[in-house]
Amino acid sequence: MRAPSDALSDFVVADLRQSRSTMSAALLSGALKPEKNPAIFTKSAERSIDLVIHEAAKTPDISARVSVEHKTIMTAHGKARKNRYGDIIAYSNHMHNHRPECIAGAIVVVNVSPRYENPNGFAKGLERPDFDMEKVVRDTIGIFARIPLRTEPTDPNDQPEALAVIVVNYDGVSAASLVTAGLVPQPSGSIHYESFIRRICDLYERRFSGR
Repeated sequence: MRAPSDALSDFVVADLRQSRSTMSAALLSGALKPEKNPAIFTKSAERSIDLVIHEAAKTPDISARVSVEHKTIMTAHGKARKNRYGDIIAYSNHMHNHRPECIAGAIVVVNVSPRYENPNGFAKGLERPDFDMEKVVRDTIGIFARIPLRTEPTDPNDQPEALAVIVVNYDGVSAASLVTAGLVPQPSGSIHYESFIRRICDLYERRFSGR
């Protein structure tokens, strides 16, 4: 579903523009261009990326400086979190094969509602066993908190530079609400959204300042 992903990309770009950093200056001046869902190429592969911030160019000549991929875990956390973990590794590897200096970020949206029902036909009316949703969500957040973050372009390609976990409560019927207390990542942690934005700006300063 593209619309929520595009909306999240818009929030990220707005926050980067307001960050009072080298990156915000480049965005505001037009030296950097944000683009949603472009095709990003390596020598052997092509992949559509949710958000790419690049020097002014058109596909296929885009050279990404920053990218952000959005992933969701809405239900069936045990299986979904393994798949999303693998997705982040594959995405990071692709972006760093595209450009080793690229700052690859990822946002994982985790749903805490036990009432959410997968909209796919096979899940209609499916009975789910009782489980401790708080423990499941805490374990899910812990998995992503342990992903090592890439600091230097010489670090392994399959690691993202920045990662955030956002927790929502969405039952599939009412509007989703942001969860800001309890088991959510704390502002001092590496996977809090504000830390995510700050790390992207700091790494951009180190890698691209003066270029």
